[in-house]
Amino acid sequence: MTALCSALSLPLFAQGLVLNDENLRTDLNWLNQQGVIQISTSTWPMSGDEIQRALINAQVQNRTQQKVIDSIKDALERQNQTAKLGLFAESDDKNLPQNFADSRKAQYVGNLEFNAGGTNWDARLRINAEDKKQIESDHDVNVEGSYLAGKLWNQWLIAGQIPTYWGPGHDGSLIRGDASRPVYGFTAQRAEQKAFETKWLSWIGPWQYQAFAGQLDDYAAIPHTKLLGLRLTAQPLPYLELGASRSMQWGGKGRSESFDTLWNAIKGNDNFDNGDLDKSNQIAGFDARLNLNQWLNVPMSVYGQYVGEDEAGLLPAKKMYLAGVDYSSTVNDLPYQVYAEWADTRTNGHVDGISYTHYIYKDGYYQHGFPLAHALGGDGQMVSVGGDIRFDPMNRLSGRVLFAKVNQSNRVINHAFPLDDDIKALDLTWTHYVSPRIPLKINGWVADSDRRGNDGGASIGVEIPLDKDLFK
Repeated sequence: MTALCSALSLPLFAQGLVLNDENLRTDLNWLNQQGVIQISTSTWPMSGDEIQRALINAQVQNRTQQKVIDSIKDALERQNQTAKLGLFAESDDKNLPQNFADSRKAQYVGNLEFNAGGTNWDARLRINAEDKKQIESDHDVNVEGSYLAGKLWNQWLIAGQIPTYWGPGHDGSLIRGDASRPVYGFTAQRAEQKAFETKWLSWIGPWQYQAFAGQLDDYAAIPHTKLLGLRLTAQPLPYLELGASRSMQWGGKGRSESFDTLWNAIKGNDNFDNGDLDKSNQIAGFDARLNLNQWLNVPMSVYGQYVGEDEAGLLPAKKMYLAGVDYSSTVNDLPYQVYAEWADTRTNGHVDGISYTHYIYKDGYYQHGFPLAHALGGDGQMVSVGGDIRFDPMNRLSGRVLFAKVNQSNRVINHAFPLDDDIKALDLTWTHYVSPRIPLKINGWVADSDRRGNDGGASIGVEIPLDKDLFK
């Protein structure tokens, strides 16, 4: 089967934004490790233009690879349905560190979503009604997940409240994750990650940036605190991706928001003990993913990330670490992926109460008390082993086993895990597609906690398109 056959079977979907989706990222990474496509999956939201470009150039060698491409096409079509209804219910609070694209924020949620777009614009209105909120907010009805975007010269310019994720980790990012509610703001990123055409810069390979500026909600320590960030990624070699990220809390009520103050913060002139001189709370770091298929002919990758609070010698200091390995293959023509991941949000391996905290921005690197970075929050450790298998086009199973030590410094700003605790858990999700356009997700978990004892629960969620061809 040739790449041309794959390209000819592509759908004409709206080329807008693609929000965080665990199953979609798994399928894209599976194709990456099989050598079928080359695409960065470490910066979310992604662009539909880039995903389509990768699929057009796919080097499909067998029917299993084509099935995974078909799964991606179905996911993109679902994201761009004109209107749909979503329902979610959970038996109890799920007191586990959230993994990528886990959007639960309340025990009961109903939402209506409307999508529209074209080649150079994209819009989504998502109205959510929540009951028994797990992450507090001032409103029972919100528009989280809504945005308006326009494309100009291969740049998407986006305004809205959408989740962000920076890094290669399966279960978390040390600098920008999606465990908190999305932050209101503006985002800019490339539509297609094509390499520079000039020979002087073409060696960088496919590259992407994402710039963000927004304002934190319900940040009591300094109301109206701004959140700014920039991420750059490049693939100088087909099997190597490098990333650099920087994020800062700046300004807010009673703090200078002048251009000079911002410029000094960007330059890094803000590492002072004097509150009048300290301009911001900054986190920065690097990450990488290496595909070993190039040398070992094994569909396996290793990845890592480290970030630091503050800086020393122009490099991140007071460091936190994440590392992992994943493997993508087939068994009886069923595509599967497995991974193992370790994360440490202590400071240089010590519990010092520094990670994700600041003496001016006293609510820390959190929003509504939930981490803007790794779901553990500060001074935590976690080892997780997980995977995903697709039994047929209508059924897939994913899950993980995790062992976590959370909030070992007992920082009260971490509302997700307010006390030092040890957690062991099994977390499983079965996704059944009633039709290619109607995903039904059933999640179940069992956990053992030093603080909460034995725990368990289940949730169910469904998305239903609101048009005449319901089961198409």
